[in-house]
Amino acid sequence: MGAISPMIDLQHLQTFLAVAITGNFRRAAAELGYSQPSVTHHIQVLERELGVSLFERSRFSRLAVLTPSGHRVLQYSERLLALAAETHAAARAEACERAIKS
Repeated sequence: MGAISPMIDLQHLQTFLAVAITGNFRRAAAELGYSQPSVTHHIQVLERELGVSLFERSRFSRLAVLTPSGHRVLQYSERLLALAAETHAAARAEACERAIKS
């Protein structure tokens, strides 16, 4: 078994997903209730952790366009965030069942 990779922060994945969907860092920040510099920081950290650029950088456009790596990461991000939400819901349901039985 090899070395364990650093864990990806789900908040950073959620930020990435919001930028990918809105196509804009500022709109994603507004949607998430974050500052635009926080969104930029989340994306920079995620890119550094993964070792890839997720968005094309352009001085002339405010659009956030996914790179080919960004498209691949988007697919995994959607799955990971859905699985995290499912895990949370299952744990809450189990806690409610125990509370009812008590």
